[in-house]
Amino acid sequence: MRLRGGLLLSGVFLGGLALGTVAQPLTRAMGQNAPSDSTYQQLSLFGDVLTQVKQNYVMDPPSDKLIYNAINGMLSGLDPHSSYMNAKQYADMQVQTSGQFGGLGLEVTEKDGLIEVIAPIDGTPGARAGIKHNDIILEINGHSTDGLALDDAVAKMRGTPGTQITLTIKRNGVNTPIHVTLTREVVKIEDVKSKLFNTPDGPVGYIRLSSFDENADPHIRNAVNSLRQQAHGSIHGYILDLRDNPGGLLDQAVAVSDDFLNSGEIVSTHGRHSQDDQVWYAQNGDVTNGAPIVILTDAGTASAAEIVTAALQQNRRALVLGTKTFGKGSVQTIMPIDNEGALRLTTALYFTPSGKSIQGYGVTPDVKVSDTNLPDDAFFAQLRETDLLNSFANPTGQAVAPLPAAPPLPAVASQIQAKPPQNWPAFDPTKPDTDFQLQMGIKLLDGMTRAQ
Repeated sequence: MRLRGGLLLSGVFLGGLALGTVAQPLTRAMGQNAPSDSTYQQLSLFGDVLTQVKQNYVMDPPSDKLIYNAINGMLSGLDPHSSYMNAKQYADMQVQTSGQFGGLGLEVTEKDGLIEVIAPIDGTPGARAGIKHNDIILEINGHSTDGLALDDAVAKMRGTPGTQITLTIKRNGVNTPIHVTLTREVVKIEDVKSKLFNTPDGPVGYIRLSSFDENADPHIRNAVNSLRQQAHGSIHGYILDLRDNPGGLLDQAVAVSDDFLNSGEIVSTHGRHSQDDQVWYAQNGDVTNGAPIVILTDAGTASAAEIVTAALQQNRRALVLGTKTFGKGSVQTIMPIDNEGALRLTTALYFTPSGKSIQGYGVTPDVKVSDTNLPDDAFFAQLRETDLLNSFANPTGQAVAPLPAAPPLPAVASQIQAKPPQNWPAFDPTKPDTDFQLQMGIKLLDGMTRAQ
């Protein structure tokens, strides 16, 4: 998939500011659907305000900055994911979806005037420093982020590779601020990692997918082949880890879902114009040959990752273990504008095979398991789509044929604890035995195999 007219499903991580004029491009772009007289009256109002600001503001603000902020305000007032990207931001986004960019490797958003982490990207300075989903960035190099625009915060965290930056973080369950010093680097996204675990019931293939860039599908297929070779034959089952996966490209979400299915609907999109509605179906060719699958999720599992989770869960191909997902059910189209960057506009909502939208709701796991035994903090509760300013209300579901009846959970599911015990070791990403959700996923997978 390419970006002109392409569909993008990553969450709220690229802010948008704009440069350009207003009325002339508007008429050119809309053609026969040009604005009514009332629209031009409102544009006249905008011109009057712009004139007053230019003539009377305490300092003379650059005109390009005023237009830049005005267009950004128009789009951000629609929903959290529509934005304008100037030429540099557009170039950065193209690099990001190709799998390599500069910075700390943190996906961030703005909530109640605070900069909040959606997810650290695997293998990046942010991930290695232990920064977590829902961490609040209070300061950047000693300067408060209170009221700081998202774009400005992102710009401050980016910089020349090799330079250092210090973040001050507030974390749920920790009473004192955490100071973290990181070294910026060129971030190369290793979107897929795999590992073979040997269990008493047989080898388990673990696949970690951290984002849906343009190589997600072939890398998933390569991982399955590699695991099969390591196991010298059949695999007992697979763990598909989509925790802290913020999403990405729609075509890759469809392709990855299809990798594990032989038939059934994957996802549909419905927009303002019915002729643009689309439905994607799986084709025969499950790369795992029907082996049991457990998907790991958390509140950082968003957008494209939610499409895969819902498709496999609702087609009765996998069980989901973890916590409820983020709940982003909208699709953005990237519309390049000549020499001026690109418009990122929400053009459709997507619907799961059940005919329902996950917008605002997310995907509910079959087996609820938290990664921590800390009590919930009301203020620093898990950030989800509904917490974002101007997020969409969940639309009415589409009428569809009923799904196959859900099979009963394996007996072992009733023995899985919802939270790790008090004596569970602190999580260490280099030690899988400390990952409570992963260990419970393997336990569930063993029970699924015995139930077959």
